[in-house]
Amino acid sequence: MAKLVSKRYALALFETGLELEKLEQFKEEINYVSNVLDAEPKIEMVLTHPKVTNNEKKELLDSLFKKNISQEMLNFLYVIIDKRRERYIKEISEYYDFLYNEEKNIVLATVVTAVPIGKAEEEKLKTTLTKKLNKDVQLKNVIDESIIGGVMLKVDNKVIDGSIKGQLDSMMKNLKAMRV
Repeated sequence: MAKLVSKRYALALFETGLELEKLEQFKEEINYVSNVLDAEPKIEMVLTHPKVTNNEKKELLDSLFKKNISQEMLNFLYVIIDKRRERYIKEISEYYDFLYNEEKNIVLATVVTAVPIGKAEEEKLKTTLTKKLNKDVQLKNVIDESIIGGVMLKVDNKVIDGSIKGQLDSMMKNLKAMRV
């Protein structure tokens, strides 16, 4: 249910952004609202509390966001309040990002390494992935010392594990299979 609601509202916002040619602006604004809610759980608690009236919730949104987001986004948040969908704002933001990335032909990739990769290696990997996937690649480097060395690459739902830990795990699995 939550996914369906989030998708429906994100799609409505996305289509409005397309129509008004404000896709990027709406992306920044809905992410800003979501980030504020993440950083301040008490605000989210007030927004989702059933005893707080819709008008009080709208006043809270005004005081928090009126200077930082467009009137269209504020109106969108008002609709969310009126329809009692406040608890889905973060999921709406996530799905909006997904729609935006699809529209702009962007793919998010995570490269996991034991130590930070250099700018040159990052650019080379980004260029290679861009050519291979035929999409604009946004690369994020995550440091995980437990992989010991090598690289683990995550793109969409695919994982390419070239880490030493992955190779050791694979060898251990093969050794256990040979014992039986």
